[in-house]
Amino acid sequence: MSIWNKVLVGLIGVAALAFFYMAARTLKTHQYWRELARQYEAKIVQVKDENHRLVEGLQKEGEQTQMGIKQVRRELYKLLIDRGRAWYNCDPKVKVGRDRGDAEIRITTDQPDPHGIADKSVLYAFEEPDVQKKGRYLGEFKVTTAADKQITLVPTSRLTPREVERLATAKKPWTLYEVMPRDQHYIFADLSDAEKKALLPADVLPEYLKDGKPAAKDDPAECVADGKYVRPLRDYRILFNADRVNYTDMVDLFEATTRDMDLVEAALAEAKLQKAAAQQAVATAKTELAKYSREGAAVAALRKTLEDKVAAMKALVDRMMENNKVMAGQIARLQWDAVRRIDQRTRAMAQSTGTGGK
Repeated sequence: MSIWNKVLVGLIGVAALAFFYMAARTLKTHQYWRELARQYEAKIVQVKDENHRLVEGLQKEGEQTQMGIKQVRRELYKLLIDRGRAWYNCDPKVKVGRDRGDAEIRITTDQPDPHGIADKSVLYAFEEPDVQKKGRYLGEFKVTTAADKQITLVPTSRLTPREVERLATAKKPWTLYEVMPRDQHYIFADLSDAEKKALLPADVLPEYLKDGKPAAKDDPAECVADGKYVRPLRDYRILFNADRVNYTDMVDLFEATTRDMDLVEAALAEAKLQKAAAQQAVATAKTELAKYSREGAAVAALRKTLEDKVAAMKALVDRMMENNKVMAGQIARLQWDAVRRIDQRTRAMAQSTGTGGK
């Protein structure tokens, strides 16, 4: 074998080694990628199953144990239909009328854009919802103008002083609702008892704490379903309107009572003046009575003296009359005696005259 053949054989061997190495590397690479492909195929199947579960939900024995995107969208659609549209992060500028019974609110909103609020529609305003801040209900308003990003609201009814104060002190931003938010059981279902105690008033807290728990024997039948206590739901629009009517009645009653109190106080002041005048008159009358009493006592003493004198004079007159009677009797006897003597003397003289004539 010539030297060139040997060189050729050597080169072929070296090339064969190189090709063998490259074939081994290629095989190893193919094996790695096939293994990686199998892993990704399993991952793809797993992701597809996960996507299917997320989209369609999880069902077990014909029962939906986990909602998917379709079910969530359906429930969300139901909630939105029930709740109506809402506009968040609204920036209000409140202007109260001169009589403080009217107001105009200019609202700037950019969510969504366009806002889609129509003229003459009715909206319900709240302070931006926050569990810690406990946003307040601000009232029912009617849209008068609706521009691109600004709308103008006016109250649907005359404002009470409390509502004027609430609007003037309302915190920004506001939330506007097309429909008054409804009371639902699920709203408080995920809250702990401690969160409910921090959020809810004490007078209604027991029914919220008991909601969804086993019912007691003394629970009303209308509040029991499937052996569990179900708290009655509230219509906040009716409650707010009733509260407003009650507040208005209380304000009217308070104002009427205040007017009555003013009249009573005026009458009391007049009565006090009359009492003071009467007391002055009584004091004057007492002074005059004392004077008249003294004068009466003097008159009584004088009368007593006069009566004593009259009695004495009467006694004297009686004695004088007795004396006069006695003297009259004596005078009558004396007269009788004088008449008798005159008669005697006259007879005597007559007898004496007759005898002398014969």
